[in-house]
Amino acid sequence: MVESAAAGRTGEAATRFRRDENAVLAADGTPWGRISVFADSAPGSFGGVDSLAVVSCPGRPTLVAGAGDRGVVCLWDVADGRLVHDPLPGHRDRIRSMTALPMPDGRVLLASGGDTGTIAVWNPVTGRPVREPAGDWPGGVTGMCTATVPDGRTLLVTATPRGAVRLWDPDTGECVGRLNPYGSPIQSIAAVPISAGHTLIAASDTAGRLHVWDPAVDDPWEPGAAVQLSARALADADHRVAAAAAVPTPDRTVLATGDNRGVVMLWDLATGAPIGLPVDTGTAGLPVITGTTLPGGRTVLVTGTHHGHRLRVWEPETGTVGHIALDVALTCLATAGQDLIVGHDRGVLGLPLTRQ
Repeated sequence: MVESAAAGRTGEAATRFRRDENAVLAADGTPWGRISVFADSAPGSFGGVDSLAVVSCPGRPTLVAGAGDRGVVCLWDVADGRLVHDPLPGHRDRIRSMTALPMPDGRVLLASGGDTGTIAVWNPVTGRPVREPAGDWPGGVTGMCTATVPDGRTLLVTATPRGAVRLWDPDTGECVGRLNPYGSPIQSIAAVPISAGHTLIAASDTAGRLHVWDPAVDDPWEPGAAVQLSARALADADHRVAAAAAVPTPDRTVLATGDNRGVVMLWDLATGAPIGLPVDTGTAGLPVITGTTLPGGRTVLVTGTHHGHRLRVWEPETGTVGHIALDVALTCLATAGQDLIVGHDRGVLGLPLTRQ
């Protein structure tokens, strides 16, 4: 299923990996790690996955939530890929987006958004709904993320392809604000922490523009702490943003953007300036992006294309780009610690990002 070549400096021999059942072996036969194929409630019952969310509850195992064309949410233990609840029903349509919501009182909730605009909020520990799927927003809920604001609230942020970006109270379901005053159709949205308790929202529109908003201000026309990306840097790179993702690094969280040509850039949202040079990952098409920081402080960024079969694992500090080939069609990505979680056309699998 998986073959990887970690590309080093020019002229350096690549290190290749091969699969042996559920183990990943290096070329010399030594173990690298294992592949986790996340379980269905019954073989073939789950179908394709269109969205993933990682749920970290204090004192409990880390969970991965996945959902897709069957309209149900599944929750797995990331350690072994087993289902921890029966699939959570309720959406009458395909689920296109999810996000975990760490609440101020210590709870962690899970939100899901459907193809016809339904929004649900779940308790991932009990598997019960906090709010049943409701709503009917034209165009569906195509993106979700979680915002924290300095007054202590945690807000659910939803986006639609028609340009509605709303802020919600997760417990009550009340709409408490709106972003995106220009109404640009949104195709990707991400929350980027800029300080403890303060998150900015970055979103790409269908024209390739990247917008940054501050959910802490009441008037969406007011910038607050939001700084827009450098227009000159975007123009110099001819970078039309198709996807955005928050990437933690040892000292801050940065914004990653990808375009349909396979170019990825990193940005400092405090200044709007790029970090380093653009990188061509060689994966042209609608991008999917995730990132994490590994033990030792190594930041990695994983990119691919929607319905493609190849991934690139980029280490910005060294410039190393690794290549992973899949025998499934990629739909979405997430990271849970040192594991890469891959949503695909037949379910979910996990891959190690470091030798285990």
